[in-house]
Amino acid sequence: MDFNVNDWLGDWISFEHLINNHDPNLDRAWKDSTNAMRSKPLFAIMMLGDARRFWAKACKTSGNEWRFRIGGWHIEQPSAVGDDDAVAGFNLTWLDEKRTPITTHEYRLDHVHDKGLEGKPCYVFHASDAGASDPFAVLIAMEPMPERSALRHGELLSHLHFQYASDEGELIKGTGKQATLRHRMWYPTMCAAEGTLLDQCNIVRALHHLQAWRELPVPSSD
Repeated sequence: MDFNVNDWLGDWISFEHLINNHDPNLDRAWKDSTNAMRSKPLFAIMMLGDARRFWAKACKTSGNEWRFRIGGWHIEQPSAVGDDDAVAGFNLTWLDEKRTPITTHEYRLDHVHDKGLEGKPCYVFHASDAGASDPFAVLIAMEPMPERSALRHGELLSHLHFQYASDEGELIKGTGKQATLRHRMWYPTMCAAEGTLLDQCNIVRALHHLQAWRELPVPSSD
């Protein structure tokens, strides 16, 4: 994994926005997704008959140490500090559901965790300016997928899974190659904020292996 800060910069919205937004087009995307999963017994059992309800539980942004929903992120370039290792990171502002800042931290890449979310390598960031018991002191995140610029070339909206806590031990148990996530089914997710409603619907559809829409099925009433 080669960390590229450009894939992280800018504004992000929580996937919970796509779950809780009842625009007719998103409702249709979720309904189609549920129907698609019903034909696959294992997924049908996992999703308890409703894809939207399943992801609402898996992707909740509130956690053990922060009981409120997180609405999004705003990420900027890291502060200049003079050496390559130190600038492997970014400045991240956590936002609530009204896009009001909760807190801002300078995150620096500490290491890569081999078996993270989805069993894939994940970045482990530490906030250099976090105080004791700060619930946002440690951030584990997958690499944004696809890269942020892919949307301009007709690909999916960039998104990523993450977890956060006051201490790395709250998220990871064990050390070295044996280290594993403590909360393997907790999947808070961010999507690039520049996506249109169509882009957001297609993320939902792609998650359930459905073909992307070329246009919204329910025209805007504006």
